[in-house]
Amino acid sequence: MIEKVQFRNFRAYRSLDLELEPFTVLVGPNASGKTTLLEGLHLLSSTAKQLLGEHGDTEVKEIIKSHGANESVVLEVSGHWQGRPGVARLGSLERSADVNGRTEWHQHVEIKGSWAGKSIPVARDEISHRDPRGDGRFQPSLSVFRDALASTVSLRFDSRKLAEASYSENEIPFLQGDGTGLAALLAHLKLSSDEDFFEIEKALVEIVPAVTRIRIERARVHVKDGAFSPAMGQSVWGHKLVFDMKGAKAVPANMVGEGTLMALGLLAVVLGPAKPHLILLDDIELALHPVAQGRLVDVIRKIRVRRPELQVLATSHSPFVLNFMKPEEVRMAFLAEDGAARCEKLVAHPEYEKWKGLMSPGEFWSTVGESWIGNVPASAPHE
Repeated sequence: MIEKVQFRNFRAYRSLDLELEPFTVLVGPNASGKTTLLEGLHLLSSTAKQLLGEHGDTEVKEIIKSHGANESVVLEVSGHWQGRPGVARLGSLERSADVNGRTEWHQHVEIKGSWAGKSIPVARDEISHRDPRGDGRFQPSLSVFRDALASTVSLRFDSRKLAEASYSENEIPFLQGDGTGLAALLAHLKLSSDEDFFEIEKALVEIVPAVTRIRIERARVHVKDGAFSPAMGQSVWGHKLVFDMKGAKAVPANMVGEGTLMALGLLAVVLGPAKPHLILLDDIELALHPVAQGRLVDVIRKIRVRRPELQVLATSHSPFVLNFMKPEEVRMAFLAEDGAARCEKLVAHPEYEKWKGLMSPGEFWSTVGESWIGNVPASAPHE
């Protein structure tokens, strides 16, 4: 589990040192760096899956360096996984290439770090053709650390995508970050792992009591040109979601509330076959009623009791969500006048100790805002 994050020269974060909890919520104004933090962790995760243990690098197309920065980008996470300490550090570097007689510079990234007290990557003379990444040189294997870092999902749901009928050719369907494929995933669970399906259904009813049952029905799914071979045509048989509600049965998914669909999507990720270690969630309130937001937080906590390796990092604009969080689980983002993003703990506010017994976290945030962050020293590195 990630315990500390260190960013250098990554977009708006010129210098960030931040501790994370097993369940952390980021609040702050629009364009203050909340989503940037999620994107940085997702980039590190995807790069670690590809490169952790390799002597090499890969090109990245998007601009990741802070405007005007001369030094390299650094994205570092540290923590413990299966009781062992680990550090993964993504660093940027420039590579030149000759293109039609002109020298062009391209941005690449590499991954270094340590696992269970041993540096990553291992020396070239310690690896073999049978073990090209040196996984076996670590106890437990480096693959444990790599798989844990790679087991990350980034979610920014679109209710229209969640409501769509869907089809999958994969042996185990997966839910995309925007919600595409929800019906196909739940249909798979209903047929192959009905205990997981009913656990998802039960959790949804706990959050949205108006739902009494989730049903799966067959449906034609129209596919884009080129997505399938011509012999398969322009549509295939897939599945759609139908809901039984208190007072109404067989309600199509596109007629169900946005919050209900988004809560179902999150539950399908957390309780479905992927079992991610880290969930990066934009807008945890998920268009839910404030009371339902509290139920969602409670459900996540119950799931974490059964799956202690699960870590959730979410953004929010809802003081109601914060009222169900512990004060130490809240982080505040702030964009300074010079365009640099900062992120601090709610409990770091100079007057938090004075008011903590009189205000809930949501009330305190609503009262003090985030501008105070610009007036306090930044957290020391690896504090």
